[in-house]
Amino acid sequence: MEPLSVASSVVGVTPPALHCVRHLLDDIQKIIDAPEAVASLRGDLTATDKALISLQTITDSQWKSLGDIVIDESKSAMTLCLSSCERFQTALARWTQHSHNGKLSWRDRAVVGFFKQKQIKSMSEQLQICKTTLTSVVSIATLHSSLQQKDVSDDLLNMISLKEAEVTTALEAANKQLVEVNTQLAALRVAGQRGGETEADRADVDGQVVDELSALDTSRRLLEALLERTHAAVAEAQKEDDGPRFVFGNVEKGFQIGTNSGTISGITFN
Repeated sequence: MEPLSVASSVVGVTPPALHCVRHLLDDIQKIIDAPEAVASLRGDLTATDKALISLQTITDSQWKSLGDIVIDESKSAMTLCLSSCERFQTALARWTQHSHNGKLSWRDRAVVGFFKQKQIKSMSEQLQICKTTLTSVVSIATLHSSLQQKDVSDDLLNMISLKEAEVTTALEAANKQLVEVNTQLAALRVAGQRGGETEADRADVDGQVVDELSALDTSRRLLEALLERTHAAVAEAQKEDDGPRFVFGNVEKGFQIGTNSGTISGITFN
């Protein structure tokens, strides 16, 4: 992939995802007396919006340093976020079809049952996955830029170590969640319909949970790639920084000669 085309290719995927996230947030905000489970998605949507915006700050050189796997999986994460938001938006429109003046009627509130609750929970988790994954990409990209400097400080290495620990924790959580969501999906597929719920509700939640599994799998691959690239970048930076270093007092840079009582020749100052 040509370096100059990387950022633009990622940025091209971002606006549709941002638009859908904001549209869904607007729809939910219009429901003045929305059930708590639905209203709680506002925070997740706002956090995801910020993560998508921050991804646009990554430069071509930073994307190149992260590698093709991170680039491709980042685009996949945003595409899945778009798909999930569209699915949920369609379901929300059906749930509120009896609403007037931007409010949900009590009839609508009464049918936010088992399948709908599961779909709302799955949507919330997908938004959190997207936010965590994309935020990790931005943080690692910034640290990669710092590693390009000639001198790698201990403070920088400590920051990278902390970020690696965060990414590792997120990866472990994603692996655990994959198992849990697979179990939940199996249970949903044998669950009976509750009062006021339809086969369409069952199909909606099934599709939403399948989307969540895809999002988790994408997140897992992306986080693994981030760790691998970061380990390699740190090793390379430390290798380049391992040359002989002569220190005079507390000074490690500049022109240093210590104490000299003779003449100095053959030195050119540029």
